[in-house]
Amino acid sequence: MKLKKHYAKWLMITLIMAIGIGTFAALTIANEKDKEENEAQSSSYLTNQRQKDIDMKELKTLLGDFDEDGGYWHLFITDDFEDKGPYMSVYDAGAGNPGFEGRIMYLKDGIVIVEIDEDLYEGMPDGWEPEGKGKYAILDYERTDSGIILGYRGKEVSFTSAK
Repeated sequence: MKLKKHYAKWLMITLIMAIGIGTFAALTIANEKDKEENEAQSSSYLTNQRQKDIDMKELKTLLGDFDEDGGYWHLFITDDFEDKGPYMSVYDAGAGNPGFEGRIMYLKDGIVIVEIDEDLYEGMPDGWEPEGKGKYAILDYERTDSGIILGYRGKEVSFTSAK
């Protein structure tokens, strides 16, 4: 009888410990799961892939408003536009209508890829064409002392700061 009470006591202690350990593990797993969900769906507009494809230090050197040297085109680059993230707009300021604009999907090593907002597409500077069935603008860029040079297959447009 004494052995059964002793055995029951240890069984009860083991059961309480198991419940405690199980509860702690469940809370830890739930906390980690919430943490992962929050990181994956953070308030940041950049997906993990876009974070790898956009050099944020380089982007910061390109931000601003720029006007084409002696022309009508205007360039606008921002790190956040309507919660869409890094964004570029190249529009015909002379005609008063948009050229093209959209989210920056890639920006590294002198290349920028913009996912064109098809609803806002009106055209591009002479000699430029959209790629990927009209969905992307794939351009070379070079930062200069006075602005930015954007190019498409050798056809360049120089922009100076609109300050």
